[in-house]
Amino acid sequence: MGCLLLAGGCTTGRPPVVATLSAEVPAVEALVLPEPGGPRIIGVIETRYANALQQEVMLATEAATPGQNAFSVVFFGPVEGRTGPENIKNDSFLSEYALAEEMEQALPGIDLRPSTYFVQNRYGPFGYAVGPGEGRDLCLYAWQRIQGQQRMNVLAADRGVLSVRLRFCQSGASEAALLRIMYRYTINGYFLPRSWQPYGRPLPVAPELGRVGGPVVYPSTVFGTGAATAPPPPPARTIAPAASPSVPAPADTGPSAPSAPLEGYPTVPAPQP
Repeated sequence: MGCLLLAGGCTTGRPPVVATLSAEVPAVEALVLPEPGGPRIIGVIETRYANALQQEVMLATEAATPGQNAFSVVFFGPVEGRTGPENIKNDSFLSEYALAEEMEQALPGIDLRPSTYFVQNRYGPFGYAVGPGEGRDLCLYAWQRIQGQQRMNVLAADRGVLSVRLRFCQSGASEAALLRIMYRYTINGYFLPRSWQPYGRPLPVAPELGRVGGPVVYPSTVFGTGAATAPPPPPARTIAPAASPSVPAPADTGPSAPSAPLEGYPTVPAPQP
């Protein structure tokens, strides 16, 4: 027994294992990317579930409102077996109660007003709410569920759902500037099985596009999508008229006395000295 205790005491220990399913991953492995020139990614926290992969893509924050700007994205699909089958991520299906609870957790105390406008980016429709933060901040909370409406596989049902959330506050920002982040972000990941298809069948090109009599297409200027504008013309030069040489006005010499009496008028004798 003494030998066993002595041998156990001499055994070298190992560092403890952190009891969490979340880990920090490099920014290049972010599942969602803002547009080039948009908010900078400062960190990515990844959490693995039995049925989903979740990432918190933290964005640079320049606001007085407490909290971290971030994309929160969940990929429902075949995750590699690194956790037990009981560790399941629930899908809220964009219920009103779940969204209200999410907004309260992301922006506590902020009076967020859901927008009634229909908005859509390249991945489909999304919803959002805006409200004033602290100081000159404007805050936005946006949500989107990406799931194909037309099946790609005839024999087997398409699997795959993407859930995207955006929490963003910015000092002095406008509603259009905050919405630009939702309009221009890019999905940067996927699962390998072909049955994982959250986007559905791509839409065909409109048959009238490119034909005579088709719709008129203008460069879009909404949210700065790249339409060029000509520089303003230089101010027109004003040329002052040349000064004309001054012509002296004739001197007013007064009425001239007639040299002879006028006909029809009486003759008035001159005053006597």
